[in-house]
Amino acid sequence: MRIIETMKNIDKIHDYAREKHIPIMKDDGLLFLLDYIQKHEDIQNILELGTAVGHSAIQMANIRWDMQIDTLEVNREMYEMAIQNIKDLGLADRIHCHLVDAIEYETDKIYDLVFVDAAKSQYKRYMEHFMVNTRKGSVFVFDNLNFHGIVEDPSLSHNRSTLQMTRKIKRFKEALFVDERFDVDFYSEIGDGIAIAKRRI
Repeated sequence: MRIIETMKNIDKIHDYAREKHIPIMKDDGLLFLLDYIQKHEDIQNILELGTAVGHSAIQMANIRWDMQIDTLEVNREMYEMAIQNIKDLGLADRIHCHLVDAIEYETDKIYDLVFVDAAKSQYKRYMEHFMVNTRKGSVFVFDNLNFHGIVEDPSLSHNRSTLQMTRKIKRFKEALFVDERFDVDFYSEIGDGIAIAKRRI
């Protein structure tokens, strides 16, 4: 009964985010990420950049009882909603929310997986900033590398700031593919374009 009720509450969080246009991961992208974590049992400690209302952190924490997640959010309203959602689902001992700009967050923890879903134009800075918190075999997961198709087809948008951001995403993606520190797999048809970069060294 508890499992059924928990799923209902997770669905409510998901539906609220969609209704309010809160940026949460696309459903197929999240399912892909959850499946990846489930298949790699060595993933226990996760850092998430971009909490929103806590939906993805809650889903990740529910994969295994030993998952520990630090999640960073810069928007106070989102942060407070996430805190409440996580508390309501009894996960406050395993999901730790931090109200902070990701680039300013510092810790001595080492993470098995870093899920990057914050400011898209800052992906390279985030990656370099948190390299010290990873090791050989750690994984970075980057979402939104297609950004609704605009990265590869700029004619889909006439918004100057969007085009500037997608040019940065494209440069980051091209640099990531040739970065000798990582083995990179890119899944363009899943979610909004997901890259998994596993540290070689």
